[in-house]
Amino acid sequence: MKKSKEFLVSSLIIFIVSLLIALFYDIKSSLIILFFSLLISGYFIYKEKIGQEMIIAFLFSFAITSYYVYEYSSFNIMIGKINLFPLVSWTFGLVFLREIYERLKEKKFLFITLFYLIGLFLVEYLGYYLFNIKLNTNYPSLFNLGIIHAPVGMKFFYVLAGPVYILITDYLKVK
Repeated sequence: MKKSKEFLVSSLIIFIVSLLIALFYDIKSSLIILFFSLLISGYFIYKEKIGQEMIIAFLFSFAITSYYVYEYSSFNIMIGKINLFPLVSWTFGLVFLREIYERLKEKKFLFITLFYLIGLFLVEYLGYYLFNIKLNTNYPSLFNLGIIHAPVGMKFFYVLAGPVYILITDYLKVK
């Protein structure tokens, strides 16, 4: 309980700072700071509990961001050809997904898959239409839903990444 309260307080502070940065700077940069700070805060508070799932999530994220070059129509922060925004966002999202999964009691995989897909579509929609986070490409969206503007292989990755990550972390007995 003490760790949860400590994480909640630190998350609130991180969120407020990120929101202030977003008011004066690029939204993607603010989200990088928010997600990275939450991951680091979670690691220092929960230590080994979150470390393994974070490493696996990072490897997932690194694999896709090093394979597919993300270049957005707005400001990009790159390390070589890897864009930090999708790298940190994917890592955070997968760790967050795993944390929710661990708290479920029954029909965990079915629920987390539905949660992931709804969350993915919502985040993609809000990012594209509300925050104007768009790639420098002309790929059509997934099923003309206005989300996931990427090549076909990337669309498969986006839809399958969450459930596959959960299956892998279960197989590896990550707690």
